Parts: sequence; C-alpha cells; structure tokens
Amino acid sequence: MARLEFFGVRGSHPTPMVDNLKFGGNTSCVVLYSDADADGKFPVILDLGTGLVKFAASQPQDGSFRGTALLTHLHFDHIQGLPFFSPIDRKGARLLIYGPSEDGMPLEACLNTLIGSPYFPVVLADLSGDISIGEIGGSGTTLDQPGSPKVVPALVDHTNSTYGFRIEIDEKIIVYVPDHQAPLVGEAVKDSVRDLCAGADILIHDAQYTLDEFKAKSHWGHSTYEYALAVARSANVKSLAFFHHDPVRSDSDLAEIERRYQRDFGDASFSVFAAREGLRVKI
Repeated sequence: MARLEFFGVRGSHPTPMVDNLKFGGNTSCVVLYSDADADGKFPVILDLGTGLVKFAASQPQDGSFRGTALLTHLHFDHIQGLPFFSPIDRKGARLLIYGPSEDGMPLEACLNTLIGSPYFPVVLADLSGDISIGEIGGSGTTLDQPGSPKVVPALVDHTNSTYGFRIEIDEKIIVYVPDHQAPLVGEAVKDSVRDLCAGADILIHDAQYTLDEFKAKSHWGHSTYEYALAVARSANVKSLAFFHHDPVRSDSDLAEIERRYQRDFGDASFSVFAAREGLRVKI
C-alpha cells in the first residue's frame, strides 16, 4: 500500500496567512513512499516548492538522506524550496532530480542558472550533499529503491515545458498534474493526458480557477475545477485531489468548494477532495 503526504498545495506563491492555516500556504510538494519502504527512508518527492522546507523537518540531518525528486517544471513555485532543503546540505546526503529541459537547455543548466548569482546568494554546488540531475525519456524509468516505482512522464499544456507524472508503485497508480492549461473552449481532454491518467487510483490535478476567474486568466496555464473533473471522468480515475490552490483562496473558500463538489459529484464513480498540508493518504 503506497503512502502519500501533502506538504505544499498552493499555486503561484506562498500565502503565510492565518486564513490559510487549515489547507496551508506552502507551494507544491507531495511525498510518496512505497509500502516496501516501511521506514520511509526513500521518498519520491513531487515538486520542490516551499512545502519541501516543511518536509525537511521530518528528515535526517546527518547525511543519510536519500531521495528522488520529480520536478514538473521550472516555475518558481515548484523549485523555491530546493536551496533551503537542509537534509541535502550534509556530506553524504543524496538527491536525484528528474525533470524536463527548457527550449533545448538541460535541466541542470536551468537550475544552476536560477539558483545562483544574481538571483540567489549560493549555487547548488555549495550544498554539501550530492545533487544529481537527470532527464527521463518518454518511456519512463524504474527507480532503484524499495518498491521499484516506475515513473512515466508526459508533456502537458502549460506556459513552458511541463511534465505530468504517472507513478506505478505497489500495484497502484498515482498521477500528478499540478499545472495544466485547460482548453479555452469546452472540456476536451487530449489523448496523451487521458493515457497519462488512465485508471489512476489517485489523480492530483491543477484546479486553480473558478469558471469566472478562468474567463480573465484563460491563458495563464491553469485549470478550472470543472476541467479537473473532466480529466478524472475521462480517464476513469478512482479519486481526484484538487491541487495548486489559487493564492486568493482562503480556508473557508476551499472548504466550501470541497463541500460543493463532493455534494454534486457524490454519486460519481470517483471521490473528490481538496488537498491540504499534512494530509496523509494510503492508496
């Protein structure tokens, strides 16, 4: 039985406000473990937003950390936790990062450009641990760790090169699509997205905008709640987690949205909930 924990569920930028304490204000970071990793020593980290700093508090600080990160894309809200991730600033610690290239520029070069002068005071090479950066081909890769998770990436529509990830682990399927441009008209789901999400036990999907908000921000690279539902329905998933909550969305807003869609889709073939920090899900 795979295990998921949400450490950052917010989109765009952190929102450290009292109105967001229930659902949380950290940006994208979700952690997955195989049941074969009973002690939780080999996390699969989905994105490196500020939620990564919260995750760091539960990890060894003695150089024994081992982890694999799946980075969907290079927007700040998905990488800004990396240089503050204390477990990797220890000699002997190891972190392997997979993600897309950008306009022909390898992922490693992109990260070293963004995390370094003049944008940041240190570079990744200054951290004491070993950070390896690679790229996954379309056929995916099997991670060399307990449970042998198979990771398959697929490019999805956003504003730059962006992956969604399908992770097959413990005979379960977890799909992570935190940033996804909905169609400007209608709810048509691309075959590639349907294939990525097909039969998922849980789909974590971008749900940043209401329909009214989307009218003004339809080119900003995100989805509505309705489109996240359309993807889940078309792919026959078992559970849908609304994710990448808009910075303006308060706890009361999200609780009402969750109640509304659970009520309206309560008899559907899949369950619906709004992701929140600290939520642990067994799959």
